[in-house]
Amino acid sequence: MKDTQNDIFTAFIVAVLQQTEPLPAAVQLEFNKLDENCTVNDILTLNKLHSPLLAAYENNRVWLKNHSNERSKGSDVLPDSEFEKENTTNPESDNAASDISDLTDLPKIINQIDTKVQPRGLRKFLGKILQARDSVQASRDTILGNIL
Repeated sequence: MKDTQNDIFTAFIVAVLQQTEPLPAAVQLEFNKLDENCTVNDILTLNKLHSPLLAAYENNRVWLKNHSNERSKGSDVLPDSEFEKENTTNPESDNAASDISDLTDLPKIINQIDTKVQPRGLRKFLGKILQARDSVQASRDTILGNIL
């Protein structure tokens, strides 16, 4: 159960990071009402408040679920981006909310979360972005600092 909770928190953190603009004020206000003691249900409720966030979260959650076995084995699995570019029958829809053009960057982001956030804990980091004035920028500052 804990792995599922961590995957939900991770998918949410990455979804926040993938937003191209700050969250609407009303949504940010709801974020600010929570802290590191939030529950999985709180996260699922927040996702539903902003459709681009929900779309990114759902894509991330599917990716994490599909790659959980490789991640738990410690394997560094990167999708075959050439295959994905050539595969025009892919049923996944584009995530217009993401400033990361496709999910091939997701392994790199997840690795950053694992190395930067995990030692301090997902909940502590989640609390930080929930309480920030701009949660999107707070997630980027912490995670993407060494990627871009």
